[in-house]
Amino acid sequence: MQLSKTVSIVKDLEKFVDTFTETIQSTCRRTFKTTSTSNKTNKMKSVPWWRKRINALRRHYQRTRNEEELRERRKRKYLEERKKYQNEIKKEKFNSWKGYCSVTSSVNPWSQVYKLA
Repeated sequence: MQLSKTVSIVKDLEKFVDTFTETIQSTCRRTFKTTSTSNKTNKMKSVPWWRKRINALRRHYQRTRNEEELRERRKRKYLEERKKYQNEIKKEKFNSWKGYCSVTSSVNPWSQVYKLA
């Protein structure tokens, strides 16, 4: 109600609209938290912690050059951890597939036909 009275009184409507818009924008800038997105953050994907660990072990092994004994220990540790990591991935893929198949059998009416065939 008061805004409509002000608009009818104001002779320069454009100036009033600009002032009003600026007031709303400044209030929003102060009130709301804004985040800036850069192209770099969008391109780089986060790596899970277990993958970071494997990569770190590989880098430690590769950067050890002077001490052969230390290099061999780091190589063994890296290869062991990588093998564990690969086994875990295979196990999780299999469990995921099993879960998917059990869910689709209740939803998909053709699953029984394929099982019988």
